[in-house]
Formats: sequence, structure tokens, C-alpha cells
Amino acid sequence: MMRSKAIHFRNGRVSGDVSLLGGMLGPAEFLLPDNRAVQPFSVAPWIQDPRALLDTIPPILQNMRGEWPCVPFGVPELRTDLPTEWLQGLDSVESINDAFVHGFSANHVWTDLSTSSQEVALAINYPPDHPVRKLSRTISVSNNNQLDFDLVIETDEPVELPIGIHTVFKLPNKPGRGKLIIDSFKKAHTFPVSVEANTSVLEPNQQVGDLKRILRLDGRSVDLTSLPLADDTEELVLLELSEGTVKLQNYDELYEVVFTWDIKQFPSCLLWISNCGRESYPWNKRFQAIGIEPIAAAFDLGVIHSRNVSSPLQKMAIKTSCSLTGHDRFSYQIAVNSIDAQGRP
Repeated sequence: MMRSKAIHFRNGRVSGDVSLLGGMLGPAEFLLPDNRAVQPFSVAPWIQDPRALLDTIPPILQNMRGEWPCVPFGVPELRTDLPTEWLQGLDSVESINDAFVHGFSANHVWTDLSTSSQEVALAINYPPDHPVRKLSRTISVSNNNQLDFDLVIETDEPVELPIGIHTVFKLPNKPGRGKLIIDSFKKAHTFPVSVEANTSVLEPNQQVGDLKRILRLDGRSVDLTSLPLADDTEELVLLELSEGTVKLQNYDELYEVVFTWDIKQFPSCLLWISNCGRESYPWNKRFQAIGIEPIAAAFDLGVIHSRNVSSPLQKMAIKTSCSLTGHDRFSYQIAVNSIDAQGRP
């Protein structure tokens, strides 16, 4: 696969690039009121690696950067290496024909439908045997240093699918120089098993009511609002929230990102804490970022687990899929503001 073309946009004090491969946004630059320019999104450090190396990894990784939609959300293969309670009822769940991590659209080239350099419009048609017919999305700029996102999912027939927005932000280098602020936090669920064997530090399959006191495998606790973590690790933590707002503050560059979405559409938020914990290519222990991902899904476990009414999350009345009815619209926003050294606007 050739390197993907990117669309550049600029409107007022915000500019950025959107890659046609995966429809991925990033980098994007925000010019703050004090005329400082900040770029909050993560861009994978390997995207300029030799083509021979990039061709050994999935398209979604070849080009990975700041933000993109995942329809369906999760891995295509059925995970069975999970605790017993996660395996009940799987035999009765129908799968779909999508062999790509985070869905067809995250691994293929979108069509550029933009009519202006001030905003981006993209679309992608899905294969004929897929329950999704088409995705369309626009990225535009508000006059308050905010990006406005609009996603439309078209289906021929009603279908239940896990969906999500995969948004990945860069972090300061030094532990604790970034901070998550989630005022509507209710409960955290760690991944059912260690995300990376012999690397991940969190106790799997736990439910916690305090994001600052997540139990580690060694019996200590860790504050997941203080980032980056001190350990080389890889973690997935599903958050129950009452409102769709998460703030990420960067004390080195003195800005905060404010990510907002409709909590009825995406009832959970998946934190992907990637802290130099993966050794294999392309990661090579060189990737450090925080994924803040609004989802209607069972972690990233894919279609069958997310549609399983017997799963532990569904038994706790946590919605893990979305009822798509033919023409469904999802909107969300990402704004960037200045802060002082104490995190105040």
C-alpha cells in the first residue's frame, strides 16, 4: 500500500491534516489566545518507517494518528482467553463479516468530498456483504478553538454493533505532568485479563469507584488521572460516566483538551493507556499516549462479546452496542484552551 494522501484544512486559529487511509485526523494545530500554537494529538512515531516494514502491519497501524471512527469497534477475532463469566452465552451470538481491527473503515481509503479548504468531508462505502453500507463524516471548526465532528452511519437494515470514536492524545514525557479531569466519573472496570502479559501492571477484572486508587498486581494502587504513568505498561480501562465530558491537561505546554460527546450515544469511555509497554514492531517501546475513546462496546473485544446479553457488562446494565436503524448521526467536539501552571483556564 502506498503512503496515504492527506487533506489539509485551515479555518481561523485551527488547522490540521486528515489522512484518507482510515479517515484519521492528525496532526492538528490550535493557536491559543496568547499566540502559542499547540498540537494535542498523538501521531505514531513509525509512520515514516520504510515501506517494507510498514507492509508487515495492518493498515490501521501503518498510519495511526489522532482520531478516527471505529465501526465496528474492537478486534475481529473472538477472545476466549477470558474469565468464565465472560464466556457465557457466546455460542448464541451471531458474528458479522469484518476481518479488520476496529472495522473496515479504519483500514481502508476514504473518498475526499470536501468543497472547501476550511472543513473536511469524507465518505467510505463498505463491502456489499457488510451490515453497514456507508460512513460519512465531516470535521469543521468553531470560532472558539473547537473541532466539530459529525459521523453518519448508513445501514440497509437495523443492526446492533459496537461502535466508538478512537481518539489518541500525546502526553508530556515526565510522569504526572498530564492530568485527566472527569467530573462525572462513576466507576472503572479494568480489562478482564492483563492487556499485555508480563507487562501490564493493573489487576485485571476489577471494579473500582475511585480512578485515583486502581489496584495493581503487586497490591499497591495507582492514580490513573496522573499521566503518564511511571511504569512501562499497556492498559485498557472502561469508565462509566454520567456525562460525556473528559478533560486532559498538559502542564508542560499549559493547555487542556476538552472532549465532549452525547452520553446516550456513547455511554462509556475506554481509556487506552499505552505507556511504552509493547516491545514488538511497530511499537518497539517507543509509543506513549492516552486514548480517550467514547464507546458503546465491551472494551475492544469486538462484535460477539459486545452483542452478548450474558456478558458481565450487560448484566450490570452497561450498554455495549448501538442500535443502528438506517441513518444514524453522531456528533462530538474537541476544544483546546490555555491553562496556567495550576491547571486553571
